[in-house]
Amino acid sequence: MDGSTSDTPNLFGVFDQPAQLPARALPTAAEGPFAAVAIEKSVDRALDYAIPKTLVGSVVVGQRVRVPLGRGNKPNFGYVTAIKPTTDYRDPSKIKPLLGIDDKRVLIPPTLMELACWMSRYYIAPLGLVLECIIPSAVKKRTGVGYITFVQLAKPREEVQAFLEKAKAPKRRAVLARLLQLEPGHSVELLRLAKEAGVKPNTVRKLAGLGWISLKAEVDLPGMTADTLVVPATEVSIALNEDQQKVFDDILPRLSPPAGVDGSTQPSPSAGFSVNLLMGVTGSGKTEVYLQCIERVLAQGRQAIVLVPEIALTPQTARRFVARFGKVAILHSGLSAGTRHKYWQQIATGQAQVIVGARSAIFAPVPNLGMIVVDEEHESSYKQDQLPRYHGRDVAVKRAQLEKVPILLGSATPSLEMYERVRREATAGNAENHHGGTEARRATRNSADHSQRHDLKQIDQSRVAAGAKSSSVELPSVPPCLRGDSSSSNYHLLSLPRRVRGLSLPHVEVIDMKQEMRMRRGVNLFSQRLEYMLTNTVAQGHQAILLLNRRGYSNYVHCPSCQHVVTCKYCDKTMTYHRSTGEHTLSAKIMASAHAGQLHCHYCLAVNTLPTQCPECGKLLSLFGLGTQRVEEEMQRKFPDIKFARVDSDTMRSAKDYEELLGKFGRKEIQVMLGTQMIAKGLDYPNVTLVGVISGDTALALPDFRAAERTFQLITQVAGRAGRGDLPGRVILQTFLPDDPTIQAAIKQDYVGFAERELISRKEVGLPPFARMARIVLRDEEADKVQQTAEELAGELAIAAAGTNVQIKGPMPCAVGRIAGYFRHQIVLQSPAATPLQRVLASVRARGLLNKSERIAVDVNPVSLL
Repeated sequence: MDGSTSDTPNLFGVFDQPAQLPARALPTAAEGPFAAVAIEKSVDRALDYAIPKTLVGSVVVGQRVRVPLGRGNKPNFGYVTAIKPTTDYRDPSKIKPLLGIDDKRVLIPPTLMELACWMSRYYIAPLGLVLECIIPSAVKKRTGVGYITFVQLAKPREEVQAFLEKAKAPKRRAVLARLLQLEPGHSVELLRLAKEAGVKPNTVRKLAGLGWISLKAEVDLPGMTADTLVVPATEVSIALNEDQQKVFDDILPRLSPPAGVDGSTQPSPSAGFSVNLLMGVTGSGKTEVYLQCIERVLAQGRQAIVLVPEIALTPQTARRFVARFGKVAILHSGLSAGTRHKYWQQIATGQAQVIVGARSAIFAPVPNLGMIVVDEEHESSYKQDQLPRYHGRDVAVKRAQLEKVPILLGSATPSLEMYERVRREATAGNAENHHGGTEARRATRNSADHSQRHDLKQIDQSRVAAGAKSSSVELPSVPPCLRGDSSSSNYHLLSLPRRVRGLSLPHVEVIDMKQEMRMRRGVNLFSQRLEYMLTNTVAQGHQAILLLNRRGYSNYVHCPSCQHVVTCKYCDKTMTYHRSTGEHTLSAKIMASAHAGQLHCHYCLAVNTLPTQCPECGKLLSLFGLGTQRVEEEMQRKFPDIKFARVDSDTMRSAKDYEELLGKFGRKEIQVMLGTQMIAKGLDYPNVTLVGVISGDTALALPDFRAAERTFQLITQVAGRAGRGDLPGRVILQTFLPDDPTIQAAIKQDYVGFAERELISRKEVGLPPFARMARIVLRDEEADKVQQTAEELAGELAIAAAGTNVQIKGPMPCAVGRIAGYFRHQIVLQSPAATPLQRVLASVRARGLLNKSERIAVDVNPVSLL
């Protein structure tokens, strides 16, 4: 099974025959069967093992098995990826046999195995580690599994019959007589046997001690699914408004099962795989569209997977799915190992109809998948930062393609990669439908950029002419040229341009903090306007949310005399001062802070004491910058009567803490929530009428080409928390860069205008989505050694890329040159298409140059370049 796909365009480019690791040119000889096993280690190929005669017929693809590895034949675990009659190994007589089957269940069904093979190739990760990532640890350890004891005759039936004729003990006679009624070789559960024979279980066990019967304990898998997930549904479907109904009617034909699935013989022509990007303003009712689409899928007897960025941060969304449907599995980090295994087994047996979870939920072993939903598809938390470095949204699209089901992606601020891809494919599909043939499609894809940008520019100009600064700004409807015809394209761009119930988007006010500083003395984190609005909002009985996406108290400690900045001993980054819990000195002076907190490195997690004097010149240090703790301190000083809570990773230690705080906020026990991006998404509180952004330009200066996109998304998302009830909302955006195009677009909440400008800029310099990118980060404790290794690898990559359009940039130091004592260099590869890039990486990978996973990290489609 190689997981190959056809020559059709998809999110990841056109894959003809994906580059494979070259097999050894060796003769095949031995008799089989053999099992190809992917080891749960950084072994970047499947190893062949002989299947012992006692296991022939029992070993199947997808099982977890025990195998010997290395000269010492140390037992290891792996997954069977193929059963084959012969092997290509040089000396088949030296092939080691399997040690045994660890789990008789097929943990990796065929579609997930194909998905894992694709992930291994695409993300340059050993297949065994990909499979290990797919199966939860609780399932591999069989945590929470009970065992059932089965009884079987241990002696020939004739001998048992002869014993019965002579035996005088009535209880033993009853047990053996019942066993003789079974078919030869069959067994019965011990407790059932005891009940039917009218004896106690210990009586049955005594016969085992006498040698007449054998006892065997087997895993009680049916017992794990005995307690079903049925929860009474408390919420009914809501009538859709006009915009929602248009979107639902558009996607409805694509929700039908393909021909042959569930007995469907006359499916819709649009049935099967499709990518549907739902671009809706905050509060436009995207979740209700998800719910009603899933209802249609469940009515067909199929299941659905719903991905959310972080399940702990979106409890309201998760509760809506539980309230609407009866059998929902909510997968999150707070589950015990036993419960996680139980949910996995219930999903595998089809008892859970809807699976809601973070990125790893895409690997749920759903037997009859009907659709996939990815909420807030733009969120960077869908990207895993450890091997395998996959993106949950992209893997979801690939699984939908393999399962031949639709995927619905929703966001108020879609990622530019997905937005550009969907609208381009939708336009190209229309061109093929109207002009006919592949040539027309190719020609249109070349000219799509110009026509689409012209349409977007007209929309943007019309918005400006209509007065984009009003509080009723709406996301424009998708132009006809961007709608994919369901008969000609698998990509569809859908739009919800207005909030539900005719509610207006919040009015955004921008505050120039440079002018504020000139007008007021001292350091003030709150502008006069924000102070006034916050006081009025609370006085009227309403609630507010304050955002600052930086935790801690002060983001660097500086010496004004010699300009020395306190940095981490192990990293090339400044340390952040964190005030200890319960310490509120109401002062930013160094002497007052020295005994009230510590310096933290947010990269290697090192902790140091705060020095009272500069280590270079001996003079006093100063605390510069701001964080949520400093804003909290100013809140206490200026608004002592307001009940507020700080929400960041320092105060919210678990999902339970976060949910308890949201419960208090919902009951209006808390009037103001102050926090990081944790409070910028998934919250729906009608009483929130004010959102304050303390510093809207915090991330704009980061050395990352996505800095502007992330800034726009964060401001737009948090602004959407205001005005969700009957009262209008207002947003106060404080910034030192009021004229920055990103800030201006955020003020207007104009996604299309922002996307138009940003896409033009990226195309000019060849950045994603107009290029595919891979980043290789090398690290070592010695700076000279990592530089030499990086130069050697860059040379090998250049040789592999010769004659292709793959560009090799570097090696060069990373933006953060040293983390946790390791010096870091990077090599960046770019290509207009995915296939050439994959071939270059596969070529170097086949030579073993990317195998040192602890020293070399390959990140395909990176979301961060720091």
